[in-house]
Amino acid sequence: MGESTVEVASRSLYRLDTSSLSSKVYERLLAAIVRRELAAGQPLDVDRLAEAFGVSRTPVQTAVSRLAEIGLVEIRPRRGTFVAKLTAQDVHELFEIRCLIEVDAVRKAVRLATEEELKAILNRVHELQQFFSGDRYIDYYAFLERDKQLHSAIVALGRNRRLTLMYDQARTLIEVTRASADKQIGGAALTHERHTAIAESLMARDSNRAEAAVEKHVRESEQAILDRLHFSTE
Repeated sequence: MGESTVEVASRSLYRLDTSSLSSKVYERLLAAIVRRELAAGQPLDVDRLAEAFGVSRTPVQTAVSRLAEIGLVEIRPRRGTFVAKLTAQDVHELFEIRCLIEVDAVRKAVRLATEEELKAILNRVHELQQFFSGDRYIDYYAFLERDKQLHSAIVALGRNRRLTLMYDQARTLIEVTRASADKQIGGAALTHERHTAIAESLMARDSNRAEAAVEKHVRESEQAILDRLHFSTE
């Protein structure tokens, strides 16, 4: 069971200054949802959050509306506002978006990316090794953030700003599902193997191999999350 909204705000969401209030509230609430400090199905009391943040209702309402737009918050008329519960179908659709965009990106990256950009991808893969040992994660949330940065960097090589924005939104929702899975379950070694295959195929400018490596990695990641959350696709 997650903490109350006031407990989260008081402990991990410090009082905010007057600049970009709604954006700051949004980022703090987003982080709390990703880290499961605010659990799926938990009610969000705008008045109490505003009091805890030391701001008016307006920036909190704006932040909550933004979270609702990307599917992390559910606003139920006459019932209240709640942290959304993602279903197996939600997970499948998000990974479908991820797969389509990443495959398109590596196809273009093989032609468009510079040698320096491709080497930077390989370096990011190597840097991820500091967050796991063998098949276990040392710092799971740090790994998730760097993993997201790696894949976003790959997508950026496709040179399509709007697709990159769509991808980042989908990845935010995916991170919520990944953080909800049991972080003690292994899989780090296989993930590193898949990342390495993607980076090396990009370095070789082998489009077919890069596309296949991305699709394999994304499909395996989707199934791992479905298994860990005990979802059924049927």
